[in-house]
Amino acid sequence: MLVKFIVTFIMLVGLLCTVSVKMPGTLIILLGAVLYGTFTGFLTFAPWIIEVLVFLVVAAELGGRALRIYLTRNFSVTRVFSVNSTVTHIAGMLASNALLGPILGLAAWELIAGKTLIPRSDHVLQVVFRLAGVAAFRVVCGVVMIVIINMYIFR
Repeated sequence: MLVKFIVTFIMLVGLLCTVSVKMPGTLIILLGAVLYGTFTGFLTFAPWIIEVLVFLVVAAELGGRALRIYLTRNFSVTRVFSVNSTVTHIAGMLASNALLGPILGLAAWELIAGKTLIPRSDHVLQVVFRLAGVAAFRVVCGVVMIVIINMYIFR
């Protein structure tokens, strides 16, 4: 029971890591399955399950990277700039609202810093939405892996 809890925790951490482009979340999920197999002697591991899990890892990691490069290749703004500017603008609006109040804080933020995002907002939002689509693909691969592990390996 404790082993299943620890392995499930590892797999959930891996699922959270699939949202990030830098973290190999599906590999962490696979590591959790291998850890469980190590403790149980790989009794519930069928060859087709291992093949499907490895296929999902390759699809999520390599396919996700290729999809990210393909979807964001023709934009004048980089992926890093798009994500960073969106996150910092939202955080800046929240901070200015907390310091100055909702109406004055939003107005001050838009007058001071918002003008850097507005000229490029269409490109930035397109890149961010495409990156979110890639993250969704990786999360779906991770969820499918966890479902397969729970149905066929945790017996």
